[in-house]
Amino acid sequence: MRARSTLIPVTASVVAAAFGGCGGEPGLAAAFDYEMPARFEVPALRAPEDQSEYEVYVDGPLQPETWRVRFDACRSTGSPAKYSWRIDGEAVGVETQCNGFEYDFAAEGEYSVSLVAEDSSGEQIEQTQVIKVRDLLIFGLGDSYGSGEGSPDVNDFDEGGVQWQNKRCHRSAQSGQVRAAQMIEEADPHTSVTFVHVACSGGRIYEALLEQYDGIVFRPEDEPLRAQIDRVAELADDAEIDALFVSIGGNDINFSTVVEACVLGKDCHLGSPTIDPLLESTASLACGFTGSFEDECKSYLDPDVIDVDSLDARTIFNIGSKAEYDDEGNDLGRDGLDDLPRNYDALAEAIVDSLGMDPARVYLTEIPDVTRDEFGDLCAWPTELPGYLESLRIGAQQVPGVTEAEMEWASTYVLTELRAAMRASATKHGWQFVDGVDARFSGHGYCSDVTWLTRLQNTFQFQGDQNGALHPNPAGYGAYADAIVEAFDAAQ
Repeated sequence: MRARSTLIPVTASVVAAAFGGCGGEPGLAAAFDYEMPARFEVPALRAPEDQSEYEVYVDGPLQPETWRVRFDACRSTGSPAKYSWRIDGEAVGVETQCNGFEYDFAAEGEYSVSLVAEDSSGEQIEQTQVIKVRDLLIFGLGDSYGSGEGSPDVNDFDEGGVQWQNKRCHRSAQSGQVRAAQMIEEADPHTSVTFVHVACSGGRIYEALLEQYDGIVFRPEDEPLRAQIDRVAELADDAEIDALFVSIGGNDINFSTVVEACVLGKDCHLGSPTIDPLLESTASLACGFTGSFEDECKSYLDPDVIDVDSLDARTIFNIGSKAEYDDEGNDLGRDGLDDLPRNYDALAEAIVDSLGMDPARVYLTEIPDVTRDEFGDLCAWPTELPGYLESLRIGAQQVPGVTEAEMEWASTYVLTELRAAMRASATKHGWQFVDGVDARFSGHGYCSDVTWLTRLQNTFQFQGDQNGALHPNPAGYGAYADAIVEAFDAAQ
């Protein structure tokens, strides 16, 4: 719930305030403020079989028939015995208590509200001000950095295992999008927030936002998830959308596959990688911290099940997997850095055509560089393992199998080019680019003593799979939320 111990005064069109009482005591004066009751609410966790396809973070209906506003006249001075209220000139209520009046408005918008304070002698004084009834309709959409991947709502395997707001999409209330919406709700008592979270782990611009998607967890009997843009249009139901928080682009350039190639391969960035010869020792170190999921971790790092063709990180990043090209040279996956600008173009067109919204209300969040420690040094897995104690520290803090040369390539090329493409597309399409994320993550990279990332061993330990690796932990998602709110406030 938002903190509302102090109401913020609003400038009145007519302020009748006087200090005409005896001995300098305030005379009769009318003064009031108002608030929109908070609507943001994290849904209660449900059993996986009962989870709905998308989650609405609202206390009440998504589209209410009326908007309730609470009025507070307790800053009136003198000794009022009666408070009479008019809205747009029409009498709507009389109260004997200063804070007992509520009114249900039929629609959002501006209204003229008048308060007449009357004391026991019959003296009256009036204040009139224009108030704005406003609920902010915000949608969060995109990929795993939007969904909250890596930070499940519950990860107690002794008490029921992992729980998500939505298991199929690994959607969590820890998400920076969710937390940003809550912060916006709590910041201003004069507005409320209706937040809908449709982001889905693994999503791409075409496969999730513009077209159907299976989700990160998929069973053969499951129907595909609807395209996120289509779902937003349906839920908004022609209502004005105040903001889209969008995290997308990382999967379009195959970021997780690139990282995986560098974990499993040697010299992943040079164009002709091989299986990392240190993979067995890497698995032994990194998987020793995964608790009951050590076998799953070692299976993931098993050199006997690796396809060498999947280890060419440079090609996968630049143009996508060669296996996804048809005989005519068409990229069926529409992925890789070469396709990313066109993918953003298609998304921009859909936002305007399907949602009819102002592009300036789209907030595209950058992906931070997480390749360095608190001293600015690159995270690095050694090409030869040192002594036992140092090996344990490396196993606990470094990205398994990713050497300094591979990490430098990821930092100076992959992440730099990705952020540049994101910024260029945001500028081209009139979106807000949330560029405060990278600066906030400085000093909290993967190998920092205080990391804001979920490490490989943590993702097996906390959620039983590899999907959460290199995603923000709750502190990291908090930094995302701060950056989104800063950008949102600056655009208002």
